[in-house]
Amino acid sequence: MARQAQPTRGISSDGAQIAQWFSSLPVCTRFLLEATGTLTLVSGLGLLPGYHLPLLWELVTKQFQIWRLVTTFLVTRLSINGLIHLVMLHRYSLAVEKEEFGGRTADYVWFLMVCMISMLGMSWITQTMLLTNGLLLAIATLWSLHRAEQTVRFVFGITFPARYLPYALMTLKLLLNQGVFPFASFYGWLSAQAYYYLSVDLPARGGLNYIPTPQFVYRIFGQVHRSDPRSTGIRMATLSNPVSQRPGGGHSWGQGRRLA
Repeated sequence: MARQAQPTRGISSDGAQIAQWFSSLPVCTRFLLEATGTLTLVSGLGLLPGYHLPLLWELVTKQFQIWRLVTTFLVTRLSINGLIHLVMLHRYSLAVEKEEFGGRTADYVWFLMVCMISMLGMSWITQTMLLTNGLLLAIATLWSLHRAEQTVRFVFGITFPARYLPYALMTLKLLLNQGVFPFASFYGWLSAQAYYYLSVDLPARGGLNYIPTPQFVYRIFGQVHRSDPRSTGIRMATLSNPVSQRPGGGHSWGQGRRLA
């Protein structure tokens, strides 16, 4: 009997480790992975009809199916490509949330909101129904802008500076789509570029932050946790730089970070 119980204890231990790892993820990354994984699984298995999830503007405006404004960012195919998408989402979102937005959940939420709203507006023109890849590209673009000269390894072992990562991802998507232009990915890249310029690059040059995090977002997700043990050099520069302490700003990224 003891031998039969041993595998059960092993499986239980593995499950506990996975649950512990997942619960240790920052809140935004955890939500994105959980929501995308769950919606992809239930729609892929047919438990939820897939046509309820894409963005169809006529149904949004005439039948008030407003959940489509969110689910369009959170569903992909139940396939190897879908698994790769989740792996990449975990990698880039985790790095951005812990490093660029360490201890500043509200600011990361605002970045995601700005990009999502921008992509929704652009998708109206082309009637793009799924923006999942766009959200991934937005996060990966911000990641690459803060690591412009870092060497990244792409498919087939190709290496290049991180600043070219978004273009490589869009080119790969173009090839996988057999020449069909990846509008969602392009919208994600464009929205992240705009956010970076308006909230990071421009203030670093002495200008204003034109898209500061609103106070209602801070009230929901909290202010900057200045005593967070994950504090980085970026945070310390924020505390010492009076320009970064404008009310509702919260977007100083430090003076030692190369800007692309």
